[in-house]
Amino acid sequence: MPTATVPRSAQALVGAERPTLAQIRLLRRTAEQDLEESRKLQALHQDGLSGPKDDLKTRQAVLAYALGFFSDAEEALGEAKDPYAQALLGLINSALGDFAEAKTLLAGASKALPEAKTEFCRACLDGNLLDEAEKALSGLPEGPDRDFLQGRLHESRGATEQAINAYEAALEQLPEHVEAAFKLGVLLDRIGDDDMAVEYFLVCADVWPHYLPGVINLGILYDERGESNAGVDCFRQVLAYNPRNRRAMMLLRDARASRSMYYDEREERERERMEKIMRTPVNDFELSVRSRNCLAKMNIFTLGDLLSITEQEMLSYKNFGETSLKEVKEMLAMRGLRLGMNREGDERLMSKADQKILGESVEKLELSPRATQVLEHLGVTRVGDLLQYTDLDLYKAQGSGQSVVQELSTALGAFGAGLRKPEIKV
Repeated sequence: MPTATVPRSAQALVGAERPTLAQIRLLRRTAEQDLEESRKLQALHQDGLSGPKDDLKTRQAVLAYALGFFSDAEEALGEAKDPYAQALLGLINSALGDFAEAKTLLAGASKALPEAKTEFCRACLDGNLLDEAEKALSGLPEGPDRDFLQGRLHESRGATEQAINAYEAALEQLPEHVEAAFKLGVLLDRIGDDDMAVEYFLVCADVWPHYLPGVINLGILYDERGESNAGVDCFRQVLAYNPRNRRAMMLLRDARASRSMYYDEREERERERMEKIMRTPVNDFELSVRSRNCLAKMNIFTLGDLLSITEQEMLSYKNFGETSLKEVKEMLAMRGLRLGMNREGDERLMSKADQKILGESVEKLELSPRATQVLEHLGVTRVGDLLQYTDLDLYKAQGSGQSVVQELSTALGAFGAGLRKPEIKV
């Protein structure tokens, strides 16, 4: 089964074995949190998976469930009665809030599919069926998931101390158990232990893929503690995955206001004026049809796009010649502008740093093994290469997280440089 066009998050769908229920849960979390990845998964859902027909519909049902297309998932499963299909139907009913039906399906599936027992217990807890959840817990094998679910049961019964102990036990066995870390962070924050709450929410911000509810809580805690810069970074991490997250955008604005209580109104008006100019469509200017068509093929649609590309880069595009270049340059010159001037602004900012560092190996930054691995995965070998990435790019890099981006920012700051932090557009 080909995997070249399958999104990274959906690789489990095209493996030799069916994805486990835990992998299905992770795929659903990714689809809910990551807007770009969700779009790729939706495209895959529309185009359809390819592979052996005897198992294809079941895998299509998994993908539909992850995307929240529950009717499509049920239709793909059809009349399937095997334990795996029953377990998947149980997950669908649980997501729809029909916990009674979910219980029945998961109980039946668990007779031949042991991992369905864990999902049965989850469904009982989600449905506040605490006595049944307690009984189900006794049949689960020892491990982090059992301790996590035990913690949820204690928490549901108001036994905070026992819940904290259970969540800690889960994390001792699996330090990246984000659900336990999130729950533990919430409880510790509730009882006033902010320092420990920050540590556990940081797990959510560092694990891959990130657990964004925990990242939001981490940002809120930072902001409440007067660490507004750190709070801003957390909300930017969330928005890197989903620029439509209204809560994160509102919190980002509040954190920025906390960081800067005063501002120059004239400077703000000038900034807004420039942003408006940068959004001006190139079609508003008197350019030939040929030049306009060439710019459109180069994905240059606004004046801001035009000021971010160099003369050499424009000439490297097919069918864009000296005549079109001269026309564009004259149009910009009439307005006191020139190609690539936005980049020149970046260079002027960086001129405060030691320019020699740009050609140095990233080894000079003395990074942790994890940060080094992230850069290796990106193919970054020089400091100058690293400065081509924004903080939003790095948050989404495989294996990265809040701690890695903070470390890179701090390391660059020691040499007078810094990561670019572009404005986030909703």
